[in-house]
This record gives sequence, C-alpha cells and structure tokens, in this order.
Amino acid sequence: MENLLMGLNIVSPVFFVLLLGYFAKKRGYIDNNFVDKGTWIVFYLALPFKLFYDIKSAKIESLHPKYVAYILLGIIFVIFVSIVIAKSLRIKDKKKLSAFVHCAYRSNFVYVGFPILDIIYNGAPSMEHMIVIISFGLTLYNISAIILLTYYSEAEDKRISFIDIAMKIIKNPMIVSIIIGAIFNFLHIPVYQGVDKAIEMVSKISTPMSLILIGASLNFESSKSDFKLMFISAFIKTVLAPAILIPIGVKLGFTNMELGIAFVFWATPCAANCFIFTKQMNSDYEFASKIITFSFIMSIITYPVGISLMNYFNLLH
Repeated sequence: MENLLMGLNIVSPVFFVLLLGYFAKKRGYIDNNFVDKGTWIVFYLALPFKLFYDIKSAKIESLHPKYVAYILLGIIFVIFVSIVIAKSLRIKDKKKLSAFVHCAYRSNFVYVGFPILDIIYNGAPSMEHMIVIISFGLTLYNISAIILLTYYSEAEDKRISFIDIAMKIIKNPMIVSIIIGAIFNFLHIPVYQGVDKAIEMVSKISTPMSLILIGASLNFESSKSDFKLMFISAFIKTVLAPAILIPIGVKLGFTNMELGIAFVFWATPCAANCFIFTKQMNSDYEFASKIITFSFIMSIITYPVGISLMNYFNLLH
C-alpha cells in the first residue's frame, strides 16, 4: 500500500494539471486557437530551451550504446507486436490499422514523461539517458510513423522519401537544441548570465504549459465507439510494453536510473503527436484521437501501479 501511495503521489500532480487544461477548454476559457499557438510555443521555444539548458549544464560522459540498442530494438519490437495483434484482430481498414499500431507504440515521453521523471528523481534524472531517448528513440518514432502510415495508406503513390525524413529530423527543434546544448557542454562555451537566466525562465513553462495543452486536447465524448480496439491499443502502450521490456532491462543489468527512465518511456500514454501525424498523412485521425484519450484514462491506473511495483522491487532509486 505504501508503494501504491507513492505511485499516486508521483502521478497525481501531472493528472491534476491535465484536468485543469481539460476543464478550461470545456468551460470555454481556452479554445483550439489557443491550443495551436500554445503548442507552437512549447514545441519551438519552451521545450528546446529546456533541453538546451539542461544538457549544457549536465555531466555527460557517454551515450551508452547498450542503452541505445535497448531503446531502439524495444521500439521495433513493440511495433512488430502491434502489427501482429492488429492483423489477428482482422482490422480490414488500412487507415484504422495504421492508427492502431501508431498509437500502440508512440509514447508521449516529452510532454508527460519529463514531468513524471522530474518528480521521481527530484528534478535530476540522468540527462545522458534522456538524450538517448530523445535523440534516438523519438527519431525512430518519426521514421517508423512515416513508413507505417505511408505503407498502409490508400494513396496510389506509396513511395517513401528518405530525403524528406532526413529533413524532418534535421529541422526538429528538440534535436537541434540537443546538438547545440551538447556543443556548449563539450566545449565549455560560456553563456552570458542574462541570456542564461532568460533561457531558464522560458524552459520552466514547458512542463505546466504542455500538460495544460494536452488536457485541452482530450476528447472523452469521442471515446464511446471502437472500444475493443481502443482498449487493446492503449493496453499495448501502457501495460504490455513495460511488462515485457523492463524485465529484459533488468536482465541486461541496467542501473535503477536507466530502468526508471525506460519504464516511464515505455509506460507513458499515447502521444498527442499521433493525432497530428495521422491527420497530416490522411490516416484515421478520429480513431487515433479516441486511442489517445483512452490511453490517458488507462494510465491513471497503470502509472501508479507500475511505479509502485518498480519501487517495491527496488528498480527506481
């Protein structure tokens, strides 16, 4: 019971802020225009500033190739399992199948995982391992999403442009901020105190702002149909992936910090980006929206339970 209460105490602040965003949107205090502009501020300013600020000040000694392989192979494994399960469920609509798989493997690590890790590790999770997930894990997310949604699209031209994929990776503001932060870190480049303080101030809005925006994007009313498929996709994301991959991480001898970060990565609910990607690539974005909302509902239970189990088996600290 003590471990479960600890899990609830870690997760509850995040979900309270999410609910603030949801009810603010429901009451009309914020609208879709605010969400769109706020998302731009978080994605292009606050989060990149946070990553740059944290990385330039972090003690980075290695990129941990074994951990990189674990994260990348884990993502590929979850994608493969999701496709097999989707095929076994006989999802005939290709757009729905691609949305099912996309939501089953893509984690909302940056917007939700960051705040959870800040609480678990008192604002000091290992930046070395965070860099691994952001640089390698999120890049593979984008590459696999483009390939998956193109392959299962109904368009006649299904050619995949690797130049376009490379350009999207290069232009990603989070990747850019990581590279610049690493350069400042390795070369010990000083930052003028006034600029440094301004970057710190902007970076601090990333967590509450992103959670409010996610809360405002949730749509519980749309989650009444396709219940079985929604449940299975959300279950893969929040339960099955961490249940399989964390024991593998233990067998591989990872430290508690590495396992804690990996757990949050695997167990975090479906990313809101799934909706954006599926809509941009003409997939079933309405079905993706339902899975996103349902995975957040599930994570209210799965997150505290998972964190309590990790703590019980001494895998967090």
